[in-house]
Amino acid sequence: MPGPRRCFATAKALQRLEAVLLCEVLMKFPEYLKAQNLKLPVKPTHDNLDYEAIRAACMCGDIPADLDDVLSFVSIMGTTAGWEQIQEEAGAKKKLDFATDNLTHADLAMKAWLWDWPKNKNLLEESFARARIHARSSYVYFPPLRDARQKYKTPTDAGMDEIKQDLAGYFVGEGLGKGSNIVRFEFEKEVWFLIRYPGRLKRQVTIDEDGEAENLSFKPEEYDAVVYHKMYGDLRMNTSRKRDRKKYRVLFGHELLASENLFAPDAHVITLEPLKGHCLGIFNCEDINGLAEIEPVELAYHRIGEMGREIIWRADKNTTLLASNKLDPFLLPDDTDTVRYAMFRYRLKNRTKYESLTVHQGNSMTYERDGDSAVLEEWLRTRKFVKDMLAKK
Repeated sequence: MPGPRRCFATAKALQRLEAVLLCEVLMKFPEYLKAQNLKLPVKPTHDNLDYEAIRAACMCGDIPADLDDVLSFVSIMGTTAGWEQIQEEAGAKKKLDFATDNLTHADLAMKAWLWDWPKNKNLLEESFARARIHARSSYVYFPPLRDARQKYKTPTDAGMDEIKQDLAGYFVGEGLGKGSNIVRFEFEKEVWFLIRYPGRLKRQVTIDEDGEAENLSFKPEEYDAVVYHKMYGDLRMNTSRKRDRKKYRVLFGHELLASENLFAPDAHVITLEPLKGHCLGIFNCEDINGLAEIEPVELAYHRIGEMGREIIWRADKNTTLLASNKLDPFLLPDDTDTVRYAMFRYRLKNRTKYESLTVHQGNSMTYERDGDSAVLEEWLRTRKFVKDMLAKK
């Protein structure tokens, strides 16, 4: 998770930004500048800007949400990786076309937000949201109680606004305050929703350049992800708070499928039964587009008659359990009763680095990189690790 959203807590941090670009961002909020009695020079430079006054305005509790957002994302995305993500996100719609000479990554983030303004107002958050998709996450699955896939409709802008308003009121009612937002990503087989909301109030002491202590109060932002699979009709979620899952099941079931009570709250849809018996063929992944290899590196299982005793197998470093397997064509003993979890090592065809995937019996899955989930989902579902609850018996 990122740090506090009030990212420019010191004048020194603000001085690292290009003066003209900083003022251009601030001047998009003239009413707030007037309320703060903050006057900006016609030709701003590092020498004639009152950075302490700007810092105070940025830290004020009444700061407009849009200004708070842009300053926060300028700080968060002001890195080499962040700038690459911004360019990639913008390129999906319209390539950024401006000079980048002598600008820091934070400056470039500001310029991207300002470019073709106000059309690009959401670019920074959309870039950050997509980057979040590549973070390590654990998902809980919620299968449909009945087949409503034919009712699926892509949310309209009006529908997205209704979802935002509903969630905004919900989080305020939960005592988390204002500042929530939702970003949608459409893929061929899935639709993703990344939901931002304020966390609980926290306090932190900072030391300024003169050694003076200052107490800061802030609400660190939280992020949840909700994913609907169009082909299989199920929902999966990565949530910071468990009690929000019911709200999401109802809200997205209604918006996407015109049904509020569609997804089962606690059904077990993930099984490790495919690892029992003659299973080695499931690791041949030539039929999975983009997947170069996947093999088990750790397993936890119970044997028949010994349910109180869990056995864990771990492969040596830089190898897999297949390399030392002596049970071919089996992977596990034929008296295996249940497999509690399995960890796999995999590599995509466009990458040399190995990543890991952990599958738990029940309804949760942990991806090291969410960005790989589309490929891994294909393998997991075709190998029957994720049950197709709508398949004809």
